[in-house]
Amino acid sequence: MSYRTFVDKDGAYWQVWDSQPTKVERRLGDPDRRARHLPWEGPERRSGTDRRRTSQRRITLSEGYGRGWLTFESVDEKRRLIPIPSGWEDLSQTELRELCEKARRVTKTDGGISAT
Repeated sequence: MSYRTFVDKDGAYWQVWDSQPTKVERRLGDPDRRARHLPWEGPERRSGTDRRRTSQRRITLSEGYGRGWLTFESVDEKRRLIPIPSGWEDLSQTELRELCEKARRVTKTDGGISAT
C-alpha cells in the first residue's frame, strides 16, 4: 500500500492511499483455469460435505472495485477513485488534486463507509 499527502486549493490537508483487495472470488478470475488440467480418471477420493455448498460469508465489491481503488481522506470528507491510475505514487501535488476532484464522495461513518 502506497501513501501520499497533499493540500487542496482551499488549504485542506488530504491523505491518499491505494487499496487492493487480496481475496477476490476465484470465479471472477481466469475462466479457463480448469482447462489447463487433465481430467481425473482415478477413483473418487473426496468424502464429507461438498465445500462449495457450505454457507460462507463473502464480501461483495461494487462494480470496478475488484482491481483496487484510491482513497482520498480529509478531516471532513472521504472519496474513492477507480481504477487506480498507473504511477499515481509519483504524480505531482497538482495532479493528485485533479484526481481527488474526479473521485467519488463516500459517507464517513463510525464502522465503515457507504457510497453516497
